Amino acid sequence: MPRMPPLRVLEFVRWQDSVWNLPAEHVAALAREFPSVRFDSPADRAEADAMMPETDIVLGWAVRRENFARATRLRWIQLTAAGVGAQLFPELVESPVVLTNARGLHAISMAEHALGVMLMLARKLHLARDAQAKRHWAQERLWVEAPGFGQLSGGTLGLVGLGAVGRALAERARSLGMRVLAVRQHPSADPSPADAQWGPDRLHALIEQVDWLVLAAPLTPSTRGLIGRAELARLKPDAVLVNLGRGPLVDEPALVEALAAGRLAGAALDVFVEEPLPAESPLWAMPQVIVTPHVSGFGPRFWERTCELFARNLHRWIAGEPLENVVDKRAGY
Repeated sequence: MPRMPPLRVLEFVRWQDSVWNLPAEHVAALAREFPSVRFDSPADRAEADAMMPETDIVLGWAVRRENFARATRLRWIQLTAAGVGAQLFPELVESPVVLTNARGLHAISMAEHALGVMLMLARKLHLARDAQAKRHWAQERLWVEAPGFGQLSGGTLGLVGLGAVGRALAERARSLGMRVLAVRQHPSADPSPADAQWGPDRLHALIEQVDWLVLAAPLTPSTRGLIGRAELARLKPDAVLVNLGRGPLVDEPALVEALAAGRLAGAALDVFVEEPLPAESPLWAMPQVIVTPHVSGFGPRFWERTCELFARNLHRWIAGEPLENVVDKRAGY
């Protein structure tokens, strides 16, 4: 009986920014844990493309559409990100290839990031920091200038998305005395950290009630452009928008317009339609806006968590068991 070729994993966790590259020691640790599996770590995109026909499993940010037809042995893709939109091209959606993602791995970091920027805006810490850089004692300015000082306790948080990130944020917000309302694709009667949860048809009703609107939803055809002029107009003028999901959830020109006109108190944005955010974007210069460079998911043991998820799933794959974080390719999350 001929010997079966070893299971081959193509590890290509590379990006244009080196911060997103999986350190080699983690690949070495995986190879030690799975001595019967061959791990290929190509040096560049061209080498990775050449390896695709012999690959069974991909661990990486994405598989390019133009290479998918050549990946005749490919059976499973483990993405190292939560977002899957770029991966859902028709050929993959229609194929039997299993797609898993990294949703939930960094939920606590993202929830704490959201609370951090919310507290920053409520307590005007961003303006105090600006004044510090100028060696200016800004007590009177901070007191007088609108909007006034705020607090999270007693406020209403609106969540768009109640997955791992939304749930982690809801739990922490309620511990601070906030009321939490949530909109999700499929409301559930199961216990939830939100005080109420509704379906997408109640989005406008939620928006009208909240002091803080946090987007923690995936990007799908139904959520693209979810927050546009009509939605922004329904927010209270002292409300704040926080986007942790994906940039295209928000109509950026409409957001800039609302902020410039004072129809919205502020925004904290970690994701953008175009990343890096272009230098000419008006968002950079708006004092009521906090811009962070897509780092809300950064936290302790970032790569360790990623590789632990992959290792658990690889053990399951070898044993023929169901995988964690399987993506519904048709639903888009």
